[in-house]
Formats: sequence, C-alpha cells, structure tokens
Amino acid sequence: MPNTLDINPDSLTLDKLGLNSKQLEAVKYFENPLLILAGAGTGKTKTLTSKIALLIASGIAPNKILAITFTNKAAAEMRQRIAQITPYSSGIWMHTFHALGAKLLRQHGSLIGIKQDFVIYDADDQKKLITLILKEIGLENEKNKINLYINLISKAKDDLIDEKAYAQMAEASGETNRLTTARIYRLYQAKMELAGALDFGDLIHKTCKLLREKDDLREYYQNHFKYVLVDEYQDTNHAQYVLVKALSEKHQNLCVVGDPDQTIYSWRGANIRNIMEFEKDFKNAKTIVLEQNYRSTANILNAANKVIVRNKCRQAKDLWTKNNDGDNVEIIECSGEIDESRFVYNKIKKLTASGAQTYNDFVVFYRTNAQSRSFEETFMRMSVPYRLIGSIKFYNRKEIKDAVAYFRLLANPDDTVSLARIINTPTRGIGKTALEKIQAYALENQMPMFKALENEFQIPKLTPMARRGIKEFTILINNLKNEVGETPLYVIIEKLLTKSGYWQSIEDLSEKDPEASLTKLGNLQELVNAVKEFEDRMEKQNSAPSIHKFLENVSLASEVDNLEYSEYAVTLMTVHLAKGLEFPTVFLTGMEDGLFPINASHSSNNEMEEERRLCYVGMTRAKQKLYMTWANTRKIFGKTYPNMASRFLFETELIKGKEEKQDEEAPQTAAPYVPQGSGIVPGRKVSHPVYGIGKVVNLVGTGEFSKVTVVFANGGKQTFMLKYAPLETV
Repeated sequence: MPNTLDINPDSLTLDKLGLNSKQLEAVKYFENPLLILAGAGTGKTKTLTSKIALLIASGIAPNKILAITFTNKAAAEMRQRIAQITPYSSGIWMHTFHALGAKLLRQHGSLIGIKQDFVIYDADDQKKLITLILKEIGLENEKNKINLYINLISKAKDDLIDEKAYAQMAEASGETNRLTTARIYRLYQAKMELAGALDFGDLIHKTCKLLREKDDLREYYQNHFKYVLVDEYQDTNHAQYVLVKALSEKHQNLCVVGDPDQTIYSWRGANIRNIMEFEKDFKNAKTIVLEQNYRSTANILNAANKVIVRNKCRQAKDLWTKNNDGDNVEIIECSGEIDESRFVYNKIKKLTASGAQTYNDFVVFYRTNAQSRSFEETFMRMSVPYRLIGSIKFYNRKEIKDAVAYFRLLANPDDTVSLARIINTPTRGIGKTALEKIQAYALENQMPMFKALENEFQIPKLTPMARRGIKEFTILINNLKNEVGETPLYVIIEKLLTKSGYWQSIEDLSEKDPEASLTKLGNLQELVNAVKEFEDRMEKQNSAPSIHKFLENVSLASEVDNLEYSEYAVTLMTVHLAKGLEFPTVFLTGMEDGLFPINASHSSNNEMEEERRLCYVGMTRAKQKLYMTWANTRKIFGKTYPNMASRFLFETELIKGKEEKQDEEAPQTAAPYVPQGSGIVPGRKVSHPVYGIGKVVNLVGTGEFSKVTVVFANGGKQTFMLKYAPLETV
C-alpha cells in the first residue's frame, strides 16, 4: 500500500553517509514492503541503520519503530550507529526475536495464563525436566533420546504446533515414536506451566498465540509500530515469520534484510522459503539487491562466488568489489590434524613476527567443536594466546549455574528445575531419597515443589535431618525474597552465596583442589560484578533494574555477544558462529569430504546446499587472506582414516584435479567394498562401541575406500570408512 507518512530524504544529509546508489535506493524506499537482498560484506548494517535514522530524522517517533536482530551484539552495534547519525534515537524497539517475545509476554502474557514472573529454561533445564518425565512414565531406558525429544518439541513450537495439536497428529499417524513424543510433550508443557517457566520456543510460540487470540492487543501493536525492520531474515523460522507478518500487517511498512546464500541454520528451524518467497507473501513487495562488497579482496570474493554459484536454491546476484586483487587464496594439503595445526601456527607466527598483523587479526574456523583440540594443544605448547568461542560459556559453568538457580528461585519460587538443582547444594541433609519423596508429594498434589517444601510436615517418611534442611532452605529463600526491590541486586546475590553456605563450600574445596577452588571463587566474584554492572547500566538507561531483566539478559545472550578483543588472542570457533564477523586472516580448516561437507556421501540436495552456504559464509569472513586446509588422514576414535579433499575446494577452481561430482541424480554404479564375511550391507543392524545399535542405510564408493552410513537408535547419523569402521553385525 502507498506510504501514508511523510518521509523526507532531505531531513537527513544522506550524501555524507557514503552510501552507494543501491544502498541509497534502499534507504529512501518506503512505498511498499521491501526486501534488501544484501550479499556478504555489502554494508547491510550501514544500510539498515541509515534507513532507521532517516525515519527518525523525518519525525517518526523512535518508539514507533521495531527493529529485530538475531544477536544482542548486533542490536547494540545498530543502536550505536544510529545514535552517531541522528540524535534523539533512544526508545527504538530494537530486540532479538526472543527478547521481543519475552518483553511482550512479561507485559501481557497473563492474558493467556502466563505468569508475569516466568523464568526461561535453557537446554540444560529442558534435559533435566524430560529426564524427570521419562522416570515418571517408566521410560528411563530412553535417556539416550532426550536430545531427540527436545528437538522434536522445539521443532513443533517453531511450526506453531502446540501439545494438543501434536497429539492429534500423532494419533492420526499411529507411529509409536510420535505417540511417545506427544505424551512427553503434554507432560513437559504441564510441568513448565506449573513451574512458571518458558523455553526459547515458547517465547515466540506463545507470543504468536497471544496476538492471535487477543484481537485488541494485536490491533494495538499493529497501530503502534509504524515501521518494522528485520535483519538476517533468511534465518527466520515459521513462528518468527508469522510474528513479523502479524505486527506489520496493518501499515505494510516492512523492510527485511537478508541473503539466501547465508542461510545456515535450517537445523535450528530456519526456513529459506521465507526469504525466497517474500515477494509472494507480501503484496507489491520490491527487491533491491546490494552487490558491491566492501570487505574482501577480489581474489577471496571470486573464489567464494565460484563455490556458491553451484547452489540451485538461491536468488541470483553477482558480488563484486573495487578492492584490489590481494593475495591468492591458498589451499593447503596436510598429512594430518597435527600437521594442520602446525601449519596454522607457523603462518600466524610469521605474520605476527613481521608486524603485519596481531593475534586479534586471525580466526580459525572448523566444522565441528571436536576439531579445536589439535589447535588448542599446539597454541598452548607454543604459548600462543587464544579465545575459544562456543565452548563452555561463563553462565554454563557449574558454580555460576548454581548461583543463578538461587537467583531464579527468588524471582519465581515455582521454578522446579532450579529448586531441584540447589535444594541440597551445598549439602543440607536433603538427599536423593528425600528429594524423590518431595517430588512425589508435589506430583500427587499437583503443586510446585517449593509449596510442597512449605508443607514439609505433611510429607511422610522424611528424616529429621531432611526436615531441618528443608526449613533452613525455605527460610533462606523467603527472607531474601522479601528483600527483592529493597536491596541492590548485587548485595542480594552476595547474601545468597554467603547465607546458603555455597561460598564456604567452594572455599573448603581448596583442601583437595586449591586451583579449582580459586577459579570457582573468581567466577562467583565475577558474577557479583556482572550483576553490579547490569544495575549500573540499567540506571544509565533510566530503567529500573530487576531480577527478571538480569535473568533474561543471561538466558538470551548468544555465543558471540560477549566476543571482545581487548586482549590479543587468536579466535577459535565453529563456522556456524561466523555470521556477522570479519577478520583480516581466516583459516578455514578440515576441508575434507565427510567432514566439510559433513556426511557428504549421504546428504540430500538440501543438506549439501546448506553445507555449501556454510563454506561460503566462512570464506567471506576473510578481508585480506584466506587459507583453506585439509588433512589427507585424520584420527577418529583413535584410528587413522584416509580422507579426500572437499568438493568445495575443487569448486573454487583454485586446484587442479578431477572434481568428484556427487550429485544425487547421478547414478552410483561402482560396487562398494564389503569385507568378506562382514555381512555389513544396507538394512543390516550393526553395533558401534560409542554410538550403540544402528542400521546400515547406505554403502557408497569403490574398493577399500567405500563408506558406510549408519542411522543409530538415538536418531544420529554417521558415515564411516568401511575398511576401518569398528562395526559389528547384530
């Protein structure tokens, strides 16, 4: 629909922002829904922030603008850039999808039965809850499927399928696995509701439910938000798509920015269809393509373009740059993972010794977390500082999760998972047997566990020691809960650590392990500092600090939100975490078929295209130098296996050799190598010492280099070199 608001390009000096013609066109366009198809390094953040700044400069109130990003880091960067362009920009609704959902549900969730003081359960909390459910329904032997059940429930929520609808679908299918999942899903949601908790999927799913069922509220926000802008639109799932459509439906002033070539999160529910069919979904939508790359040298960009052009599911664009050709992209063959890590070390040593670069200029990307080990060991041995991204995050460390669980219990005493975590931490006489009796009483009476504790005199067969521990615990929580709102949060967390005895228990650890004790005490002190910094930050923003806000910050932080370069160090991370980052020098490692692309011999077209996009994302993070390494042998479970170079290396056209075209439509005529008497053929059950029982689904390749693909009982799929695979027929 035509824009009804007066957007005046002259109100902002656009020529001083250094926008190219396509960026300028995108910034000034406000007539209909707009897709900005922004290739890697084409200045999408600059374009988006300039567009928002123009809205504000034209008189649009900042609080009428909703901008959705995918990380808190990106949101903070955008706020800062907008403030540099135009004053009076505070008040913009700039959030991640999950933070937006949390905000709306905190304010209005009571309309659909959500407690205002809800807590947010992370993956660890979900696992504990489903473990409890499996025990209750007599399926403890299925603990190896916990991750599978979590994924199925999360996928259902991403598709806006609640537990009732899922149960109906399961009944119609009659499949045992779906019926079991439906049963777990129903109990899972019931326990979540009783605990006053939401998981990440709920934050979007329940927000969509809220807007769908409450017409007045939906109409209010449709009127309130005059403009809706969404970054990284290619990574949206179905629920996020529905939320965006609902909020922008009235004014149709929607601008999304993204790139199908950088869709790498389908395993998290991202649906590439959302961006590919934008013009079908939104009437009179316009697409503007940004193709001038400002990040990479011409050689890097050309190599990346030659890889991604192989994908069929994409929107055509031709990235180009005015940057110089730069150094050639180097493809390095290594004898093994140790040789690979030494090559990376030697190259870093050479470049830093010359003064050309610092440690902060380097990143080592790999496909799986396990690959970091050889680099870590080499860097430690050679005294090269490094930062490992995506490992155990600060808030995932045991002592921090324990302390935060106490904090969460103050915010919401109904939080069953947090209570179970710390009721006997440190020990206070409430052992496993006592906890089971408490849980059984709470289940029988359909009440939260904390309420059961307050009625401990009615719980039969508890020992006197357990009853004393329960009283001490409930008094501690209730007394400190009364201080919330009256006492600074950092003081409350200090009191929790001291009065619970937790701090003392860590100090006592020094007798057995002084180094571990010092590390844990330092982490706890850093937690107190984090709470104090949060309060200071809230006060500067004229916002009242609260436990709920602090806990939301903790829960919704992504792996890269706290990535910082104040100390010089080489960065190590999986390539899935690369989005939004750039480095002068990139090492893209482990470029072998079966590793990158992963499961190459048994991937569908869609899976292979996503692997190719992942490679493209890694390559386009490089500004000046790009090294792509592969190892012709690699150890797996202590055995050495031969490898083949990744097909993506051949696709760059930088190395010569016969490219293996393993398109699914090409017939595989070669006979697979099957050891005589092994009996390992498609359809046969096999046993693996680590993965357990599985079923052979495919055999491919020629001679002794044949590969076997097995789907295991936990839902995992693995591909092995058949000659070396530690498989036995069952």
